[in-house]
Amino acid sequence: MLDCVKHCLVALAVLAVTGGIVQAKDVSVTYETQGRAIFTFAAPDNWQVLTGFEVLPSDLQGGETPAPRIVSLFPLEGDRVMWSGLWSPTTIGRLDELEDYLALLAPQLLSDVRVTFRDERLINGRESRIVSGTGTKDGRDLDFALVAIQVRSDRVAMAAFIGQPEIYDRYEGELIGIMNSIRAVESQ
Repeated sequence: MLDCVKHCLVALAVLAVTGGIVQAKDVSVTYETQGRAIFTFAAPDNWQVLTGFEVLPSDLQGGETPAPRIVSLFPLEGDRVMWSGLWSPTTIGRLDELEDYLALLAPQLLSDVRVTFRDERLINGRESRIVSGTGTKDGRDLDFALVAIQVRSDRVAMAAFIGQPEIYDRYEGELIGIMNSIRAVESQ
């Protein structure tokens, strides 16, 4: 699991620098990893979509778990003072595995993490969990929100935001729209 977290962080770093850029305008994006379409979501108008890259099992050494493709989204305006991304971890298949996954992931992204809100609800008819709160990175206070949706019996879709509090407030409508647009792609 720790290997997966490390690969996710490497993927995030490389994605921020080299990911493919798509100009989003009323675009439905299909998230695919390891040859399987997992879910779709709507990218807001005037946002960039960085499609990321995929680490294949054949590219890894000795039993490591490949990191999932991470799709990042950014408003065209601004200077990337926030990050929002979507992915489907290969290491968890059920929402009841989420806590262990987050326990490994959260400290890698932020320090002094404080969860201030938890909720369980249905999103597009699928069981989901929402966790949000605050943390710090490089001495800056940041807000985070993470949504996990059970899109298939064996797959979870993740949507996350990390950024300055006023940035979340500015883009709250678009971020909620992304979350509410996540729909499962039925098994192929």
